[in-house]
Amino acid sequence: MKKRTLLGLLAVACMFQVQAHEPDEYNCFAVLAGKNATTDGSVLLAHNEDDGGEQMINIYVAPRDQKKGINKYLWVEFPGMKVADAFLNEYGVAVVSDACSSREDKLDVTDGGVVYEVRTTIAKYARSARHGVELLGRLVEQRGYAHSGRTYIIADSREGWACSIVRGRRWIAQRVPDDQVMIIPNNYCIREINMADTANFRGSADIIEYAQQRGWYNPEKDGAFSFKKAYSAPKNLYSGRNYIRHMSALKHITGKDYTSDPNTYPFSVKANRKIGISDMIEVLSSHGENVAEKTKHKNPPLHPSCICVDRTINASIFQLRSWLPVEIGSVVWATGGRPCYELFIPWYAGVSAPPKGFNRFTTAAEAEEKHFSDAKNLRINYPKGAAWNFVSFWEWITKDYNGRFGATKQVTGAMQKELLQNQAQFEEALKGTYDPKSKQITDRPKLEKQLNSYTATWYDRYFKALKKIQKGK
Repeated sequence: MKKRTLLGLLAVACMFQVQAHEPDEYNCFAVLAGKNATTDGSVLLAHNEDDGGEQMINIYVAPRDQKKGINKYLWVEFPGMKVADAFLNEYGVAVVSDACSSREDKLDVTDGGVVYEVRTTIAKYARSARHGVELLGRLVEQRGYAHSGRTYIIADSREGWACSIVRGRRWIAQRVPDDQVMIIPNNYCIREINMADTANFRGSADIIEYAQQRGWYNPEKDGAFSFKKAYSAPKNLYSGRNYIRHMSALKHITGKDYTSDPNTYPFSVKANRKIGISDMIEVLSSHGENVAEKTKHKNPPLHPSCICVDRTINASIFQLRSWLPVEIGSVVWATGGRPCYELFIPWYAGVSAPPKGFNRFTTAAEAEEKHFSDAKNLRINYPKGAAWNFVSFWEWITKDYNGRFGATKQVTGAMQKELLQNQAQFEEALKGTYDPKSKQITDRPKLEKQLNSYTATWYDRYFKALKKIQKGK
């Protein structure tokens, strides 16, 4: 009897372990558009951050440290998380990531390997997207990657890269063509590679040979080498959770239907129009309305699921423009929750301080020091955090999602339209703070004051609007 009870407890424990780890394989989603594929000539990087449990969004402005050679950067922080944070630094380099499980079962690392350090290293030291790729590769080769696998998306105002890491010391990176758009769910998307083409590819020299040694690639049987087919964990590559999201995004971008075989999806595509921020919002907000296949759930969620899901805790769109000073030309449009109804509010790279409530600590240095050690009972310990405005509204809307979504979207949609239309006028008012020819800032205090005020004012308006919606006004 005791033996049966013990076996039963072990079975339950294993079940909960699987349930706890399984969702991590399907967290996050990204879209990357080259500068010639967009309406305004910017590089656009859109990303949904999906994570379960109690999450508190914080946004810090980390100052430049000239002595240590560390860049100034905007940091979208989720306490305790190793792979959730997003960054935009003073050189306009943005970095986010998506989980991509590999089939690698051998852990080759030094000093515990790296995970969290990948994106912080890029934020602190990269001076371009390409430089960020080089830093990533060096870090992975020197210390090894400690998780199963991941794709980091690194972009600046000139180009964007998808950098796929395999557990251990192997990685591959490919540049997205300027006139195309790439979709990244939770599986590797890089296919054919050409390591001789260093303008568009970087990575481990033995990436093909190692796959052959492990029996993951047979040239006679498989034909041309495909990185994603060789290195992806099969369960993830062929998961409906991944290919349905990929299909939906591709159709949003191209207007075409795609098969359910992920091996047929191209690395990147040409859109059927120029892509703008509104298009990115549409993709990140997708509930799969445009595809016949739907994500299956044992217990259907109150909130429809596809790209925008119950676990989406932040959506970001990085608008990276080369013809303006980086302080103004590089912007992250951010939400504190689900993009299907939340408002994307701009944070310019030149801001010097976040609005009240967006940081638990006075400095980014303290937040970095306590990122992992102070990550529990956040709602109790930091009740005045701006994050709870988003969380509380989510809790309210999901009590009657179908009944409350329409009225909510009507309000936030109008505000979003106003924000997007107002961007050019607001930036025109900033011209007195910089020299148009050199793009050098001539009045930094004035610029920072205007940028800080703009973001803070919009959050004040937004939070008041959410309260009115809840009161039925």
